[in-house]
Amino acid sequence: MVSDFNKKGNSKFFNNNLLYKIGGVFILFFIVFMVFEDIKIYNKKQELISQINIYKKQIEELKNSSKNLQNEIANSDSVDYLEKLGYEQFGQTKPGETEYMFVKTPKKPEGYVVSKNPWEVFTAWFSGIWSKPKN
Repeated sequence: MVSDFNKKGNSKFFNNNLLYKIGGVFILFFIVFMVFEDIKIYNKKQELISQINIYKKQIEELKNSSKNLQNEIANSDSVDYLEKLGYEQFGQTKPGETEYMFVKTPKKPEGYVVSKNPWEVFTAWFSGIWSKPKN
């Protein structure tokens, strides 16, 4: 029984096929990881873009209010502007003027019955109760 130690067999620990498979798995995991990270970055980008748009709208609103305030400051010395403020904000009137207020009557809800006869009110109420079990 003589052993031949010079034989080349499948005793290699790292053969080429195993290295290719391990490398392929690592590359696949790397690609999947990068895709998920790209999706996270895209979502964050969309969130930041929406915040930027909100801030742009706020800036425009502040600019408009600033212009309005500047116009009010410029007109603060004007007698017409002061009269307008007096009428609108403080409800002041000139001597001899009469102030009228128009009040809208509220709408009555659907099915509202105006009747002075109590029997009609009772029959309307009873018919409403009676129709619910029928349905």
